[in-house]
Amino acid sequence: MRALNDKLMAEDVLAHLRDLMTASGMAIKHSNCPRMRATVTKTSEATAKLQFDLFCYMNENGMYPIKNVTDQELKSVIMMHEKK
Repeated sequence: MRALNDKLMAEDVLAHLRDLMTASGMAIKHSNCPRMRATVTKTSEATAKLQFDLFCYMNENGMYPIKNVTDQELKSVIMMHEKK
């Protein structure tokens, strides 16, 4: 068995949080109970914050390097999605 290290544990938690966000989105989408939707929405917001905090931790510690985009690349992607 592989020994867990910080990166592997963080990747596992990050994947779990992504799955949880997907499941929460489905629950909200398919629920017609306002109280249930409000509860899942509140939980989703907390999960999203935790996921982003973990992503930032991983990025700052070299576990999840990201490519910074130029302003032009960002504008191009935004324009591509606005056309749809």
